Amino acid sequence: MLALPAPHIQGIIALGLAASLLLGAVFFPMTLLLLLPLPVLALAVMAFYQFPAAMVVALVLTFGLGIDLQVDAGMLASLGGGAAAGALVKVVPFALAGALLLRYGPERSINWPFLTFAAIAAISIVVLPIGRVVTTGEMIRSLIGSTAPFVLGFAMAPRRVWSMVVRGVTFVPIISLLVGGVVHVLGLYPMFDAIGRLQGMHTPPFLAGFCVTAIFAATLEYLRGFRLTWLVIGGLDLAILLATQARAPFISVTLFLLLVFLLSGRKVFPLRRKVDLVMGGMVPGLVVLGPVLVFALDRFIGAADNFSGRDIIWPYFIEAIEARPLFGFGLGAGKLIVNPEDPTIKLLRSTAAHNEYLRLSVDAGIIGCAAIFLSIIAWIWGGSRNAPPAEKLVLRAALLAALLHSAFDNTLIASTAVVQFSFFAAALARAREDGRALAEQRRRQGGRRGSNAGHPAFARSG
Repeated sequence: MLALPAPHIQGIIALGLAASLLLGAVFFPMTLLLLLPLPVLALAVMAFYQFPAAMVVALVLTFGLGIDLQVDAGMLASLGGGAAAGALVKVVPFALAGALLLRYGPERSINWPFLTFAAIAAISIVVLPIGRVVTTGEMIRSLIGSTAPFVLGFAMAPRRVWSMVVRGVTFVPIISLLVGGVVHVLGLYPMFDAIGRLQGMHTPPFLAGFCVTAIFAATLEYLRGFRLTWLVIGGLDLAILLATQARAPFISVTLFLLLVFLLSGRKVFPLRRKVDLVMGGMVPGLVVLGPVLVFALDRFIGAADNFSGRDIIWPYFIEAIEARPLFGFGLGAGKLIVNPEDPTIKLLRSTAAHNEYLRLSVDAGIIGCAAIFLSIIAWIWGGSRNAPPAEKLVLRAALLAALLHSAFDNTLIASTAVVQFSFFAAALARAREDGRALAEQRRRQGGRRGSNAGHPAFARSG
């Protein structure tokens, strides 16, 4: 572990950085605005280095409070942060990864998704059309947004840090709900959107996306010890998800829970516990989840409206893919496909594809899109190969659910992606630690048996 300079030296460094920022703001304002995330990242890394637990708390609070959305279009919009707030928020996982790398060193396993996105970004700048359309700064922001979800995969950390990340993401929707209720009472930000869907500190689709990851994590923690706490937290996250009336996240969570319930063996999820959960949890579950389930079904079944406008937006992306099917237009091109000034698009209030397979096929072509998703599969499926049975089942079931979810939502570029793949990175890292500890335990047990075999008490009588 690296040693930090003495406190007075740290103060001198901080004052020097502050003076540099001030001079830059006076003489090079536009350049400083472009580079602003870098000094913020450096200061965050220095602070987080000394307090590893604070890193995780900052990550959870940043996304639980929906800071990017609140600065962009919420109660903090008067600050003028605009869309740059989203880029600044995505610096948080880079700061966390940087601090962990400095303190504990790099992870030996290959971070396939990060490397794939970096390669596509390099090709985009040099070869593909997007490099001649947007500025280098915009390309860098696209790269940061695309790689932020996976950057934790480069770092090592103690098991307790990874456990904090896994458990922390279960509280992101709960924080959004509780704080959203307070600011709603104060009249600062509505807790429900215009059509009555729960949104907390976010919007209904974003809150639902956080709920998906929270349910993944709560299920994993429950299967590791069968503690009632995680069952209650997971149930609360499920209730919040239902109250958002978001269909795609609900379908992916349903798939995930069915896979875990049906494919878990007796060592992972004993039949007795399954029966106890179904029989003992049915009455309280109906009491707690019944009202929100009815609320959700009102849209799932009764409403045919497509609030995301997928049927309107998808043809734009399909047409672009047909123009350059193999290698696409370059990283970030998906943001330029739909004209935000189109009256129909203004009514939808979104230019996003709500389909990562379409968006990435525009950015990187069918070949690049396949490479990205194959890299994610290799990272999670291959990375869980030696994990304990519960981790292996949950991670792989969550991966399948996430792949399905990607066909109907923005799962790789939004802040929800940072939380989801930070969970995957932390769960994989903790599983590797547990796998190594289990292998060492077996090796020691094998060694003891081997030494006992030569003891006179175990010798065969002649």
